[in-house]
Amino acid sequence: MIEKLLGAIEEHGLIRKGDTVLAAFSGGADSTALLFALSEIRENLGFELIAAHYNHGIRGNADADESFCREAAEMLALPFFSEKGNVPEFARESGLSLETAARLLRYRFLSEIAEKTGASSVAVAHHAEDSAESILLHLIRGSGLSGLTGIRYKNVLDLSYAEKNIGKAIKKDLVLIRPLLGCTKEEILSYLEEQEMSYRTDETNFTADTARNRLRLQIIPEIEKLNPAAALNIVRAGEILSEDDEYLLEKAREALEKARSGEGFSAKKLSVLPDPVKKRCLRLALSEKSSLVDIERTHLESLSELLDMQSGAALDLPRARARLSFGRLLIEPAVSREESGTSSREPDSFIPVRDGDYETPLGRFRIEILSSFAMEKCNKEEYNVNKYGQFGNNVGFIDAEKAGDSLQIRTRRAGDRFKPVNSAFRMKLKDFFIGRKTDQTKRDGIPLVICGGEIAFIPGFLVSDDFKITEETKTAVKIQYLGK
Repeated sequence: MIEKLLGAIEEHGLIRKGDTVLAAFSGGADSTALLFALSEIRENLGFELIAAHYNHGIRGNADADESFCREAAEMLALPFFSEKGNVPEFARESGLSLETAARLLRYRFLSEIAEKTGASSVAVAHHAEDSAESILLHLIRGSGLSGLTGIRYKNVLDLSYAEKNIGKAIKKDLVLIRPLLGCTKEEILSYLEEQEMSYRTDETNFTADTARNRLRLQIIPEIEKLNPAAALNIVRAGEILSEDDEYLLEKAREALEKARSGEGFSAKKLSVLPDPVKKRCLRLALSEKSSLVDIERTHLESLSELLDMQSGAALDLPRARARLSFGRLLIEPAVSREESGTSSREPDSFIPVRDGDYETPLGRFRIEILSSFAMEKCNKEEYNVNKYGQFGNNVGFIDAEKAGDSLQIRTRRAGDRFKPVNSAFRMKLKDFFIGRKTDQTKRDGIPLVICGGEIAFIPGFLVSDDFKITEETKTAVKIQYLGK
């Protein structure tokens, strides 16, 4: 086993001289063999080793497992870190499966310890049968190429999804290494027996009550009767497939960047891509904008169909909402009604028409009164121009005589209409936003400046023709929206 472990470290560049390796140590046979083997070779390879144990709070003897791990680390003179959580409670509160909740909390813990200790990687004890199980399980469930690549010797785990579910900032990229991936379970147990090492046993691993356990206990042993090297051959096939998958993934990364448009992605550019590249683009987009937790092939197929629908079409995914907005695919994390703020409207507020900065629930406004205002004809521009030059569209000028003593600041309401500057017609505010391709979800948050019950200025857009400054204007009110 040691020879295979050393070969994997060299071939895949898992550990280099001067590295600090954090070993995930559950106390089971696999992680015990990994910890002791890494301890055995650390001096020759010149790296530091740390042990970390996460107590999930699931099994009745979990505290005894933690004690075992602590004693083993002390015997090897290794730094030891542990944390106790309550996975069942977290799973209930977050609506996650027990397995997913355990993985989130475990990797969050390992990430924190890796950042705290400066560890370059986290070593986990997956072996050949683990990878073979994953490949077969994905195959049975109808997975695509990515799911058939198996577990890799080294990969970077993006923990953005974990931060979103836990609500706590964490180190988002965790380097995982698997030095035992080329070893069989039999070789691991033989190593433990030769070294006379004890380890903890999880009784649930010997009950064929889950798909993975049935594969491990019943199906793979039958396959190995046909060929004792079946597990290793399945893993080898996964490695070959991973080369093809990585090529397609790189093409998808390039295509996604070309399709990027503001906060979203061009639906047209994504829609015309070859299906293998398109699906990978959508997975990358989901990972970037929300989460891949609980995402299955059917979700990607539905998301692919959404690309060809009309603006306003939307799709609810397990942890995200995808929608089309004027030719762009927008993906956002799913939020509750309370979080989205749709359960209540920001209260209206009023600010005086005099010099000063004023805070409102919708943001800060700066008012400046300009006397003896010299104005030039705007000639169909969407905002006025004065002797100081052109102002950006977060600044509006209105005639002081029409402004009155105060300005009302509110969001849109059903039936709102106004007359855009230099337009001959009044129009619905909703139609104005549609014409300007304004994202539907952002329209309710746009502040409106109201004078005498009429819209005078829409920050980010333009002033109303009814309130614009003209050649007859003697005093102007400069309204600058400074944002939240």
